[in-house]
Amino acid sequence: VRQWVPDWLGLISIFIVILPVTMLNGSYTGSMLEVSNTLGTNSEDITMGYYAASAGMAIAYPIIPKVLAAFSVKSLLLIDLVLQFFLSWVCARTQNADILIVCSFAVGFLKGFLMLWFIRYAQKIFSPKNVRSEFYAYFYPIVFSGGQISMALTSQLAYYYQWQYMYYFTILLMLIAIIFILLFFRYAKRPMRIPYKEIDGRSMFIIAATLLFSIYIFTYGKTLDWFSSPKIRIYTIAIPILIYLFIHRQRTQEKPYVSLKPLHHHKSIIGYTFMVLVMFFSASSSLITNYLNSIIRVDSVHANSLSLVLIPGFIVGAIICFWWFRWQRWRFRYLISGGMFCYVIYLVILYFGITPYSTYEMLYFPVFLRGLGMMTLFIAFGVYVVEDLDPKLMLSNAFFLISLRSVLAPAISASFFSNLLYYLQIKGMNTLSEHMTLTNPLASSHYAQAMNSALAQGHGYDEASQLAANNFYSTLQQQSLLLGIKTVIGYLLIAALVIAVVSAFIPFHKTLKVAVVKTGDDMV
Repeated sequence: VRQWVPDWLGLISIFIVILPVTMLNGSYTGSMLEVSNTLGTNSEDITMGYYAASAGMAIAYPIIPKVLAAFSVKSLLLIDLVLQFFLSWVCARTQNADILIVCSFAVGFLKGFLMLWFIRYAQKIFSPKNVRSEFYAYFYPIVFSGGQISMALTSQLAYYYQWQYMYYFTILLMLIAIIFILLFFRYAKRPMRIPYKEIDGRSMFIIAATLLFSIYIFTYGKTLDWFSSPKIRIYTIAIPILIYLFIHRQRTQEKPYVSLKPLHHHKSIIGYTFMVLVMFFSASSSLITNYLNSIIRVDSVHANSLSLVLIPGFIVGAIICFWWFRWQRWRFRYLISGGMFCYVIYLVILYFGITPYSTYEMLYFPVFLRGLGMMTLFIAFGVYVVEDLDPKLMLSNAFFLISLRSVLAPAISASFFSNLLYYLQIKGMNTLSEHMTLTNPLASSHYAQAMNSALAQGHGYDEASQLAANNFYSTLQQQSLLLGIKTVIGYLLIAALVIAVVSAFIPFHKTLKVAVVKTGDDMV
């Protein structure tokens, strides 16, 4: 910032710049239904764009320090925000889902540069002593809360106005950020020399194609009937080939795009595995969404606003981790086990609490627990994966972390729950319908009641009979869906309980107290 700018105004300026970035995305899942209806596309197109943004950020991360060194801070922020401004405008005005996906990838790619800039400046604010756990306790709640606020706000704007208004809102925030940059940030003359020779474009293209092909398969699998689709067959064959080419290139290049050495570090592997599991359990939110939309008939505004309850959980989890790592009075494994038991209690409440007569407010506490467990485990393993890791490998670690935690794990988990729930619903429908005949007193009573209600409304006998059958079919659908949701939650509960108990006995560290891990550019 400029020399005449007071510290408090400089601090506000930094947060005004990062505010639109935390909420920015090319595709907003909070307005998925409205966008798909307006553009005449599948909701999977919006989901694909959402994951593509995370993939873009993962691809950008290894080259960001090289590019940052070539620009002054003011030039970088202005160029990035102006490009984001135009991409958001294109997303708001386009009528083509493919353009939306491409722009989402570009938005994620550019977003990575602003995130790393913020990380470098925020280190001095959040943790003057450069302690990674303390920095995460501030940084993670801000970033993750921005995503939840974005989702809730998107649904509000789409419901009361139009889905494009979320893009216009972020554009307005970016314009305010640009004004603050022009007024309060110092311009430093520096020759812009982007090190093109040090950027391995071929590796970036290969791994980007791998991630996007993987996202496509898991996102569109159910819609396109999996291997009945020529695209999915081609992408499935292409992915192993692309992975081989990527690994071969990293091993043979003098300056590889990313180092594969973090994959040989046992702490990194354990950390990646647990983070994937955390995302898997967190993806169970799709079950709650199905329950809200189909069982208790909640509108999209309330369904997406429930994500705001995660924020207090994030804050409490961050506070626990902050003091846990500062005091170091208890074993690390107890923190991990405690985080997993938050998921256990969350799933127990859901399993016994969701019924056709449950209330929306009943979900507040379990969602809070999910936020608490998620934040605790993310901070804990964010620190754990870099212990004993060479500082030169930090950016490579960040690439693998983002790719697994924010790209592949959510896409695979969402696909798994969607397909499993669909299978269980069909199975439940067949089981229930076998006994739902007029010889069944309960079924006969329900059918007769619906029939009499339709006749009383003035419908003819044939029409009333059809309406009664439709009402009966709708009831069976709801019951089979509820049965499927409870079955999936039951399996998740058993898995979470096993992991929580086992985690309490895993010797993550040999000693009670461990070395303090310093901050770095990889903190995502």
